[in-house]
Amino acid sequence: MRLMRTLAFVLVTTGLLSFQAGAEGFFKKYTDFWDGILEKVIELDLYGVTAQLPQGIFSFKIDWNMRRAAGRYTSHRQRTAMVEPITFGEEGSEMLILDLGASGKGGGVTMQFSYGVTDPLDFYFELPFQYMDVQVRPKLTKLDPIAAMLINGFLPAGYPQIDYDWFDENGVTRDEYLNAASAWFVGYLPRLGRPSMGDPDNYPDDLGPGKGYHSGGLVLADINMGFSWNYYRSARWSGAFTGRVYLPTGNIGDPSNSLTFGTGPGIDRGVGSFGVGFTQGYDIRLYQYKHWISLIISAEFTASYFFKSHRAYPDFPKPTADGERLLDMLDPERAYFPDMSDLTGKSFEYTPGFGCGALLQLGISSMIFDVGLGIGYSYAQEPEMNADYRFETMVRNLEMMLAGHYEVFRVAVGVNLIPFYIPLQIQYQYEKNIGGRNTLIFDQNHWVTVKGYLPTMF
Repeated sequence: MRLMRTLAFVLVTTGLLSFQAGAEGFFKKYTDFWDGILEKVIELDLYGVTAQLPQGIFSFKIDWNMRRAAGRYTSHRQRTAMVEPITFGEEGSEMLILDLGASGKGGGVTMQFSYGVTDPLDFYFELPFQYMDVQVRPKLTKLDPIAAMLINGFLPAGYPQIDYDWFDENGVTRDEYLNAASAWFVGYLPRLGRPSMGDPDNYPDDLGPGKGYHSGGLVLADINMGFSWNYYRSARWSGAFTGRVYLPTGNIGDPSNSLTFGTGPGIDRGVGSFGVGFTQGYDIRLYQYKHWISLIISAEFTASYFFKSHRAYPDFPKPTADGERLLDMLDPERAYFPDMSDLTGKSFEYTPGFGCGALLQLGISSMIFDVGLGIGYSYAQEPEMNADYRFETMVRNLEMMLAGHYEVFRVAVGVNLIPFYIPLQIQYQYEKNIGGRNTLIFDQNHWVTVKGYLPTMF
């Protein structure tokens, strides 16, 4: 028995030693392999936003973003609600004020796959996904007492009447009756020729009457792909050019439930047409300490153009006789509520057009950590529409499709695990709106990016 125990001990000890030796041998081969790749990368002297993958290296990147809409910049760079309230009457003596009560949050997950065709030339393919939760909860915040009396006089027999107790002597809606007054108006909207914005008899008390839009998880947006070419690189500066095409793989929302058209909370998940674009990048290395630390100024200039497509009109109901009488009083020129019931089932030409942007950033990078600070600018032209003039007038008055631009401040920090023989880079980025015109304002705007590398030939 003692002999058997001794043999068992010898066999187990020998196996463990062999396994340990095998593991050490595998680890040495693994580290030698990556040491060889790192030596090549160091020889290529890659730095900044213009750096491309070495030939034969495959890369995947997963970029997760979350953000919340916190308002909107007007054409005068002033902060306002996400959608400007609709007001009838002169300022200070308004007859009716309707706040669409828009709010939203969401984000996206972008998966990018790249391959080093040659040392200076990469190919990439990008799959963007979005998720969103948007609410439109209209609030009737004011109704002139005389207007309320006239509306009740217009209403057909049996239709719910406006309760005068909902408002104070100046027509301002009392807080405790805000949902009741707003629910009445939501139910009345189809009589004014607008699609319904929810069930006026069934809504969450904390949100009020209206509609919510939920993507139900991640949904595909517009795929893009292209080539990136580092056409010049020296010890001090580098330039790269990326050309890309956009595919209309994201769905356009229901126009009868569209935030852009003021008919609901629906958000487009793409542009709806093919597009082309490019990015021109530059890096200037101000300082370098061996291969350990670099101080770099980077600049990127982007531009894109999306071609013409066709979009459907919303399904506008026919205004009722009492609705027309109310509009004669509130909106005689029909700037917000024209009769467009004849457009149901038809479509119009829509060209998103041109957009551009620029980003200037200062970065400090080392073998393991990097930090960057940047200022960005983005511009988008007013989309071109070949549509019925009534529809164009309504959309422009909502001010959701005007030419706009915004400026942001960006800070990023990252860690590089490659020196530890883990082929991953992780980065966190935060972006803050600092100005703009006719664009949404986002806060809680965070990104987390994980990028990995896999050599396919060496």
